[in-house]
Amino acid sequence: MTLAVALAAGALVPAPAARAAQCGKPDLVDMVPPDLAKAVPRNARLGAHYMAAAEYLGEDVVLVHPPPDKTEQALTATWDSTEQLLSVTPTDLLDAGKDYEIRWPALRGLNAAAPGLGGTARFTTALTSDSEAPSFPGVTGLSWDLVREQDDCVDDLTERFVFDIDLGEAIDDGGTDGLTLLLFQTSGPEVNGMPMPLPGRAWPGTHTQVRLIKEDAVGEICFAAIVRDTTGQISQSGDVTACVHTTDPPFFRGCSVGDAGGRPDGLAAAMALAMALVCLTRRGKR
Repeated sequence: MTLAVALAAGALVPAPAARAAQCGKPDLVDMVPPDLAKAVPRNARLGAHYMAAAEYLGEDVVLVHPPPDKTEQALTATWDSTEQLLSVTPTDLLDAGKDYEIRWPALRGLNAAAPGLGGTARFTTALTSDSEAPSFPGVTGLSWDLVREQDDCVDDLTERFVFDIDLGEAIDDGGTDGLTLLLFQTSGPEVNGMPMPLPGRAWPGTHTQVRLIKEDAVGEICFAAIVRDTTGQISQSGDVTACVHTTDPPFFRGCSVGDAGGRPDGLAAAMALAMALVCLTRRGKR
């Protein structure tokens, strides 16, 4: 079995409880296709991603059919807690070259009494259906940094590793508006032989970020990625990985070098260069 197949299977594996039990508002994050999308395939499956705190309890997803009738149709929805994805499949092929609207509900939260924000997407259909799997070269670059940021869950500063991930160009006969990026952590302290799926997101372009708590992100950290179109077909890019080696803090972070006055001599200049190189290495800018 190739890693690409393993990654596809990994998308069905529930995420660890530590990743799912995040606090915060259960707001809608993005929609596939997004608002004002053009040339959406007639056989498209429609989806919306929510924050990790969201919980689906059977709220209606409403598809508004084209004018002049503008019939409102409640569709049966499927909830994927790994991706935080609410999705629907229209009962019939969408009409060619028509304007539709889909209303995504506000969901309740696991740790919040009030519902979050839903969303509405208006889109125009293509003249044809999507028939080909997307083409995507996978992850093309990776760098990291450590940040200290306010965590509203614990009302305190929290250290997290931020991974900047470069992505190759994705191509699909249904257009990039209908693509979902599926990232997997394939190496790290919490990865035990099976790629760990991260929450899916609408296609972000050629760059994305992942924030991981320190316990999940020290040592050799690797990522892989595939893209999925609106018909469920996936790219064959899961065997392409990018890796970095992170360092457990505390570590040297000073980047400023100066002198009390006058030009530095050769030794001082060499020391300054060495310190700068150490800084860059520690920050993962390789």
